[in-house]
Amino acid sequence: MFRPVQTFVMDRLQQTKASLQRPCTNQILTPAEMFEFCHEHLKGITFTYIKDEEIIQHHNNKLLDQFENSVAITGTRSFHCFVPVSESNLKCFITSQAMEYEIHSTTKAVQITLHTRFYCMCM
Repeated sequence: MFRPVQTFVMDRLQQTKASLQRPCTNQILTPAEMFEFCHEHLKGITFTYIKDEEIIQHHNNKLLDQFENSVAITGTRSFHCFVPVSESNLKCFITSQAMEYEIHSTTKAVQITLHTRFYCMCM
């Protein structure tokens, strides 16, 4: 049950020991160097190394998708706490502890003008 944690601790101990036994100019100081050491010296365990650039690119792509699908909600700049009420409405509080709130909608408002004395007849 605890094998992955124990394996990581043993890998880390072996890596630290190997790094200390190396000359000062060849210490294991970066994640890439640790990956190379573990990949070469610790057989039977599969290691995966993911570069910072890949993680940043992945997060940027996820955020870009979210920003493209998001809708700006006007009138909410002065609020601090937002609680979803439905898919299109938010309760907006001035502070996290405030009891009073305003409800703001994410849907576009439609202007309806009522014209009197105009009739429509349907048969």
